[in-house]
Amino acid sequence: MPIVTTNELLIKAREGNYAVAAFNTNNLEYTQAIVQAASELHAPVIVAATEYELHYMGGYAFVAMVKAIARDVKIPIAIHLDHGPSYEEVIRCLRYGMTSVMYDGSLLPLEQNIANTRKIVEAAHACGVTVEGEIGVIGQAADAHEGEGAAIDADLVGLADPDECVQFVQETKVDSFAAAIGNAHGLYKRKPELHFELLDEIYGRTNTPLVLHGGTGIPTEDVQKAITKGVAKINFSTVMRKGVIEALRASLDANPNELNYMKLLAPATQRMVDIAKEHIIMCMSEGKA
Repeated sequence: MPIVTTNELLIKAREGNYAVAAFNTNNLEYTQAIVQAASELHAPVIVAATEYELHYMGGYAFVAMVKAIARDVKIPIAIHLDHGPSYEEVIRCLRYGMTSVMYDGSLLPLEQNIANTRKIVEAAHACGVTVEGEIGVIGQAADAHEGEGAAIDADLVGLADPDECVQFVQETKVDSFAAAIGNAHGLYKRKPELHFELLDEIYGRTNTPLVLHGGTGIPTEDVQKAITKGVAKINFSTVMRKGVIEALRASLDANPNELNYMKLLAPATQRMVDIAKEHIIMCMSEGKA
């Protein structure tokens, strides 16, 4: 199956009332597990990497690895830059051959975020590449206050403003965007409180596929409710990292004298397959390839 853009996947997701799961990777086993899980469920999938992960793997090596693994499966796969920090990094990713890029200018003043995103959209669209933007500040769950019934600070996550979302989409021509609605990256200390009325308004006024970051730990019912309100892509990273580290630690503890690296990694890789399948099903995208 050919490598595709996220735009192709997200348009179909909105039409079919499901979301496409995006999983971050940083090595061969991660990538194999993501593709295996999606292939077994016959689901579209997005394989993503941040700037840090790309520098670890090498950008050209990352793209070549995904393309090589994709040759043996019959599902559509997009190759995505997650939270691109600059115009220069996005241009590097276009050279690598990635089919989707995210520029995150959410910490900048709105006008600067718009100006930078518009410039990136012009360059990426000229190469046939999809662009994701971000409005509002999606913070770290670890920074949230603890306590039953406490809500994530609006100042911490910087909830998206619907008027700004409309302006952002109209002036940048972005293909999709992440809007802060109470979600956060990392492990939540308590149940996240998503602002569904805000999500309703943002999608209703922009009619643009929305992206939910910080998918780890959001209850299934909330994920699926968000999908009915315009979310077409959901990012998962922390849950995979936590799972693989726990499985690898158990494997090492159980086999202290084992020198076969591949044998030690096998349980951890299978754990990632299981986690990816669980979250693809959560997104209701199984059978949608």
